[in-house]
Amino acid sequence: MDIRFGTLEGQSSETLYHAFMEAFADYAVPINVTMDDFLAMQRRRGVSYAASVGAFDGDRIAGFIFNWKGRRCAYDAGTGVLPAYRGGGLSGALAAESLRLLRTLGFERWLLEVLVDNEKAIRTYRKAGFTTTRRFSCPDGSVPDAAAHLSDLAAAARVRIGPLMDRDVSRFASWRIWEPSWQNSDASLARTPETLRLLGAWDAAASHYGDEEPVGYIVATAKGSVFQLAVRPDARRRGIGRTLVAALAALTPGHKVRCVNVQADDEATLGLLAGMGISGGPDQWEMELEL
Repeated sequence: MDIRFGTLEGQSSETLYHAFMEAFADYAVPINVTMDDFLAMQRRRGVSYAASVGAFDGDRIAGFIFNWKGRRCAYDAGTGVLPAYRGGGLSGALAAESLRLLRTLGFERWLLEVLVDNEKAIRTYRKAGFTTTRRFSCPDGSVPDAAAHLSDLAAAARVRIGPLMDRDVSRFASWRIWEPSWQNSDASLARTPETLRLLGAWDAAASHYGDEEPVGYIVATAKGSVFQLAVRPDARRRGIGRTLVAALAALTPGHKVRCVNVQADDEATLGLLAGMGISGGPDQWEMELEL
């Protein structure tokens, strides 16, 4: 087997999608995305194929690292090795090649997320020099009675729920008690607003929910993957977060909700979700390497 390395620039979307699906077919967290889902995910994460590395066996992709290309920071938006090429140190070789490329391109930092129980990958990253920065939880579940109880929840929270027409959620940054993970950042969400569902909560006393600033909001995909959820500090402990989650669940297939990367020490949010049947799921480490 003669493996060569190169960037992923010029590879077709179909080739990259099929390589991604094959590499993650046996992943601990089931990956079930269409081609459109994959392309939207890559756009949202800002993947630059000129800054991404592939391992090639002839014309076949054996493994890859998709990198987000920022001004000084790169984000590993997905690392995978196809099953037939595992066990020969290809993951480590990909990481080394990606490090070389990113340094050549002038990056100063490399960021990634890895499942807490993926010990093999963690060893590879630590060997490359990565250190752990944060732990994230990804609880999931369904809220089958969300639609039935939504009116009661909204009344108790003294809010009305509606679409958030101004999709720039960066203006709510001061409401957050921790920064969203890289893939959930304001910049990431702004890249694919058309693929996201944004809901806001307005004080019931407001004349119309578009006339005033909301007191809470949630950003998610149509399938219920939540990227951001926040409530204005002076409006907390009224049940607004619970109402927003229920409003989202009422719209999703199977009333399912999966929260992507809740900082693991945020007991309030995780407790709110658990109380609605949204719990468990995998934990991830955020890891960082100074280049």
